[in-house]
Amino acid sequence: MARRRGQETIRDMTLSLGVVMAGVLLFALFMPRGGGDAVKAVDTAAPVTAFARSAPFAVVAPVGLPGFWKATSIRTDAPSGASRTQTVELTIGYVVDRSGNRTYAQLNEGNASDAVKRILADRPVTGAVEVAGESWQERRDDAGHLALTRQAGDVVLIVSDGGGKGGASPADLSTLAASLRPHTA
Repeated sequence: MARRRGQETIRDMTLSLGVVMAGVLLFALFMPRGGGDAVKAVDTAAPVTAFARSAPFAVVAPVGLPGFWKATSIRTDAPSGASRTQTVELTIGYVVDRSGNRTYAQLNEGNASDAVKRILADRPVTGAVEVAGESWQERRDDAGHLALTRQAGDVVLIVSDGGGKGGASPADLSTLAASLRPHTA
């Protein structure tokens, strides 16, 4: 004997709920999962080569960084056929992805005379360090964030911890600075 709508028993409702929950459980079990916590690296070779072709100066780029250094962003600002008077800039963001210890670093390179002030604000020179035979200025802000800066001719190089939470250690910044080599296209 069929029951009329609205006269279901608790048993009927429990069975219906069980069928729905089984479907949800199966969906959750077989749902594709993303990498979750994996760092998504980007290829920097082609953008750096294109930047080097248009930059009015000899470009340097990191070479031989350890495998746990992952480039995660790259930005170039270089108009086609840039002249000596035009400002061009390259910025590469890195995640230093050690097991249980993920930090961040950034490389800025360009010929803007105000690059240090624009990127680091009024961060004063607080010391000097020699890295791979080159003298770099240390600049720390009040929160302890570190940047290494160097003027090479009309090119400004800035290696920094990004100024945010989870910045790279001084040793990591020295590793990045030491890895800089002339880029050959």
